[in-house]
Amino acid sequence: MEQSSANLTERLKCLELKQAELQRTNRRLGSVAGALLLLTGSLVLMGQTRQPQSLDAEQFVLRSSDGKVRGAFGVTPDGSVGLNLTDVKGETRITLDVSADGSPGLDLYDPQGKLRATVALGPTGTPGMGLYDAAGKLRTSLDVPAANTPGLAFYHESGKPAWGAP
Repeated sequence: MEQSSANLTERLKCLELKQAELQRTNRRLGSVAGALLLLTGSLVLMGQTRQPQSLDAEQFVLRSSDGKVRGAFGVTPDGSVGLNLTDVKGETRITLDVSADGSPGLDLYDPQGKLRATVALGPTGTPGMGLYDAAGKLRTSLDVPAANTPGLAFYHESGKPAWGAP
């Protein structure tokens, strides 16, 4: 019985040593697993960081939910750039453009698509404004041509000047 008790004590000591070794291994494994989890989480968060985005094209077309073109923004082969907006019937109502020579312009159209008003700057920066009748003919113009002298003109239906100053 004495020998079985000594044998039992030795087996218990051996089991205690193995248990202690398993606990150390378990702690190391937990530390490694935690570090891997932290690293993986960091990589996922870094991957979700929003990167600046751009969309490049020569033309953008804006369509309504029924597929009709309601606007367009684009660059022409000569280097002009423009924005064109239409109403629900597809008629052009506003155009905004910068020509190849750098001259900006804004045109306003009536519900039938006829040009009714325009504001623009010439290539040298001279401002001008034109008002058109329902037929699309220029009827009134206001501009500041050479030497900053303002000009105002009214036109007959035929297009010939009716009155002007200076």
